Amino acid sequence: MKELVRVEDLQKTFTMHHDQEKQIVGCNGISFDLHDGEFIGITGKSGAGKSTILKSIYHTYTPSGGKIIYRSEQFGPIDLVTATDRQILAVRKKEIGYVSQFLNVMPRVTALEVVMDAIIEMGGKAEEASVEARQILAHFRLPASLWDSFPRTFSGGEKLRLNLAQAMVKKPKLLLLDEPTASLDNASKQSVKEMILQLKSNGTSMIGIFHDLDFMETVVDRQYNLSQGLLMDKVGS
Repeated sequence: MKELVRVEDLQKTFTMHHDQEKQIVGCNGISFDLHDGEFIGITGKSGAGKSTILKSIYHTYTPSGGKIIYRSEQFGPIDLVTATDRQILAVRKKEIGYVSQFLNVMPRVTALEVVMDAIIEMGGKAEEASVEARQILAHFRLPASLWDSFPRTFSGGEKLRLNLAQAMVKKPKLLLLDEPTASLDNASKQSVKEMILQLKSNGTSMIGIFHDLDFMETVVDRQYNLSQGLLMDKVGS
């Protein structure tokens, strides 16, 4: 398998400007690689820095140091730490997806439109997007009665299912999953598992952070544990 992402000595430090410029270390010295169609799971206590790693790759956070070499279809190998805003926006649009427990969408856009827009953004036509969006919303067990509603009224679990549908319908090269099963019932978790395995079989690479270890072990290829700033490979341990 070809290498898709190589993280080298990733560092992220936050400066607390309201607290005498105090420095808070989000993560430090993080290194690993990810190959085509591979899924890496990261575990660790709350506050260990797991989300910081994902947000640094997605460039929600600007890393303080290190490298994140990503093999882009549009640009070839690029360092996501030093990439331009134009490059970051382009790879987010076409290549890299991100799922979190929190939904960030326009306030007057329905759930169906959220997913349709994701498909159209990838070059799909409106009529095809409508059919595909309905299929994936049904797959993630979002009730049809909510499809024409505004997501701001949804429960936490409903927002997460919509987030999953919006990201996964694009079939990205790289998918970052931040607690993808939080607040989901067992039936919805099975829907997530089925979609993850389908994406993997089609070549999508994934990095996920989990508290649900039983679920994680059914989908990942390698596991790491983040503790005291160190990322330890759990394979063979």
